[in-house]
Amino acid sequence: MELDRMKAQAGQALAALLPRLGKYKYALIVLLVGILLLYAGGGARDRPEDSPTPQDGAAQAFDLAAFQAELEEKLGKIAGIGRVELMLSLDETGEAVYASNVRAAENGGESGSYESTLSTVSDGSYGEQPVRIKETCPTFRGAVVLCDGAGQSGVRLAVTDAVGAVCGLGADRISVIQMGQD
Repeated sequence: MELDRMKAQAGQALAALLPRLGKYKYALIVLLVGILLLYAGGGARDRPEDSPTPQDGAAQAFDLAAFQAELEEKLGKIAGIGRVELMLSLDETGEAVYASNVRAAENGGESGSYESTLSTVSDGSYGEQPVRIKETCPTFRGAVVLCDGAGQSGVRLAVTDAVGAVCGLGADRISVIQMGQD
């Protein structure tokens, strides 16, 4: 009974307000419907299974072989390149830095020893995950590209530009060499 009365009052108030709004009435209706949908719930925050689950550092580690294979595939699509083989060398691998709690050890002496523990955060029902402060990407030392089309200067330039753009290398660190006949 009370709910029906409130609905009727809301309908009367809306009917009285709509003629006064003129050209903005449809925009206001859309806005109100959006607010009601947000208020009613059903957002992504209610469904943790839709959110990506955090993975451990080993699963996110850089895979050089997969990276090389993908880059070889992309280079193979350059016009006039022919067969392609690629070798990349890493200067540094990527690393992850995790937060830690450091405190002075209580052993009674003044030796200055410290105790460190890895900081973790609870992620709901999935357990605890370490707190990652930063993650660095691997840096490349150089690249060697063997291809059939290396005799053409346009192909050499395209390959050098592509490898340089993807790996962050200068042209002086990329060698494009004509592939021999098998």
